[in-house]
Amino acid sequence: MIIDARSLPPDEVLETHVCIVGAGPAGITLALEFANQNFQVCLVESGGIDYDEETQSLLDGVVVGDPYPQLHEGRRRQFGGASHWWGAPNSHKDAGFRCIPLDPIDFEQRDWLPYSGWAINRTDLDPYYERAHRLCKIGPYTYEPEDWEDKRAVRLPFKSDRMTTRISQFGSKTPFTQEYRETIKQSKNITTLLYANVVELETDESTQAVTRLRIACLSNKQIWLKAKVVILATGGLENARLLLASNQQQPAGLGNQNDLVGRYFMDRPILSAKIIPSNRKLFDITALYDIYTVRGVPIMGWVKLTEEVLRRERLLNNGAQIFPRPLAHQREAALALRSLISSIRDGKPAQDLSQYLSTVLRGADYLAVAGFWAAVRKLPSLQRGNWSYLPYEKRRFSEFEIFYQMEQAPDPNNRVMLSSERDRLGQPKTEVHWRLNRIDIDNARRVQEIWAEEFAKAGYGQLVFSQEGEPLKFEKEAMHHHMGTTRMHVNPKQGVVDENCQVHGIPNLFIASCSVFPTAGYSNPTLTILALSIRVADRVKTLMN
Repeated sequence: MIIDARSLPPDEVLETHVCIVGAGPAGITLALEFANQNFQVCLVESGGIDYDEETQSLLDGVVVGDPYPQLHEGRRRQFGGASHWWGAPNSHKDAGFRCIPLDPIDFEQRDWLPYSGWAINRTDLDPYYERAHRLCKIGPYTYEPEDWEDKRAVRLPFKSDRMTTRISQFGSKTPFTQEYRETIKQSKNITTLLYANVVELETDESTQAVTRLRIACLSNKQIWLKAKVVILATGGLENARLLLASNQQQPAGLGNQNDLVGRYFMDRPILSAKIIPSNRKLFDITALYDIYTVRGVPIMGWVKLTEEVLRRERLLNNGAQIFPRPLAHQREAALALRSLISSIRDGKPAQDLSQYLSTVLRGADYLAVAGFWAAVRKLPSLQRGNWSYLPYEKRRFSEFEIFYQMEQAPDPNNRVMLSSERDRLGQPKTEVHWRLNRIDIDNARRVQEIWAEEFAKAGYGQLVFSQEGEPLKFEKEAMHHHMGTTRMHVNPKQGVVDENCQVHGIPNLFIASCSVFPTAGYSNPTLTILALSIRVADRVKTLMN
């Protein structure tokens, strides 16, 4: 059943056994796990089925420190949450998301990385990763290249033990944006409440149990929801914001008795570099690093430093993708041609027409080849969407670009706070304090040095990136992976939640999000979020039964 909260009478009091706050991928996963159980569930979502600009504006906030994306980007107040942003081209006609688990070393306490160490290890999470694979409808739970290689797609051979390849799989966003909504709607024990903004968690006098949630609508209406168990699944920024704003009984915020809520905020900065190939060899053996389909599963290879070199050199984790690119003047020609076509279609004469034409002519040879293969790709039997499938298409590329996804070191001064600015509901906006530290910069430079050395040894070509003394070139400051703000630790003085993702001191309050990550790793967090959500669901089912 789906209810629009705006249709309920003012100050209506609802009751349920389990309340899930947030209907993004984590909240949807929890709801699916609770479907058809012998207890009632209420799934509370700020937005509706469709995108709503006014609701989305509730995500606006303030950033202090280094350049960082606007806070509403990469998130969505809508049923399906951030899955509506997923855009990885896992086929020519489908978009989705990258699936890759955290590495075993990511869970360890590393003496060279302050504040590292999870309260669980990789083997604890392995069974839940497997269940998350079934939820995502992807391939078997293996990420070793030998399980995916074939005659056309093999890993890059290197001359030492410092570099290796790891695989990511791709899942479709459709189950989370459409299919699972219908499954949840049909479940007799689940009520979905839309346009319902949870603005406060109330507790009993002892502050050891959440008793009810205050829910506000943009129509100046509020309602109340009583629940025996509450699970926050609103992401790394909003989880912290809601706990901090729930400060009627605890002035510092709920679960914040040790001033940890919102601290240790992490994301993943992206570095870029260019490979100038020494010959065509690299173009001929990189199909595994394209989005490549094996036994019906879209995959992509990553190049990364081995665990041995991470330990030996005391480095943070990282992984990189490799993309073929034309030369700079060829890219400029393609952009100029695109602008000209757009201006003609819109009936608006292009300014500096002669300059545009000159740019197009400089890259005419490239545009002819690219145009030919773009047409060939549209033939039904060749609709792949990826450059490596067509043997001669790769000849239009001249170099490679590398994107390194870097682990960021946890730092208590990187944090989410409440702003003095207010949103349309009168709630404090999110204020993010974020900076890259010396450990992050030094780590990134050393990773690039190793890459350059290993690619030169293997005869693949020269890496070009910022030189000593120059600022690092960040392709993106962050990936909208908001982690660490309700970190996991067995000691309440070092973490907000325990090993079961239960908020310390509040037995009926759980968090399902990458906000519980103590360290970030380099892997996209979605698969780990889903695995942790399934694990939380199992814990709650035990409590309810």
